[in-house]
Amino acid sequence: MVRQPRDLAEAKQIFREEKTKVTSSLAAIAGSRWLMAILATLVIAFGSQAVFAPAYLPTPGGLSIASLGLPPTIDFGAVGEQAQQAADAAARSDGRGQLEARLAAEAANNAQFIPMLNMIGLGVAFALLLINMTIMTRRRRISRG
Repeated sequence: MVRQPRDLAEAKQIFREEKTKVTSSLAAIAGSRWLMAILATLVIAFGSQAVFAPAYLPTPGGLSIASLGLPPTIDFGAVGEQAQQAADAAARSDGRGQLEARLAAEAANNAQFIPMLNMIGLGVAFALLLINMTIMTRRRRISRG
């Protein structure tokens, strides 16, 4: 729960604290092995779909950001609390089924763009993976075994 400021100086201080929590959490995620595993999975998924089944997009069966969550050591502060509340609300609603149906209908209507979307997904995931690996390399100059 976010504390309520009584004056402008306290509001600025709360804002700085929350901003520090979010930026330090994002810095901890960037370059992490956790993110590298997710990005490598996306590269493999989009790459194999682009090569073996270019007419279809990868199906993320069972993969959900709401159920996946974040590492428990990461503290996003008030933003993290709101994200957790949104994830709980999404898990309780039927919006996911409606979203999947709408995406399937759009994919069927625009089938000619699916191979290009596979290649774009592969390129973006691969670029993000390389950036993450670069960050990891710069942070950990010496291998720990």
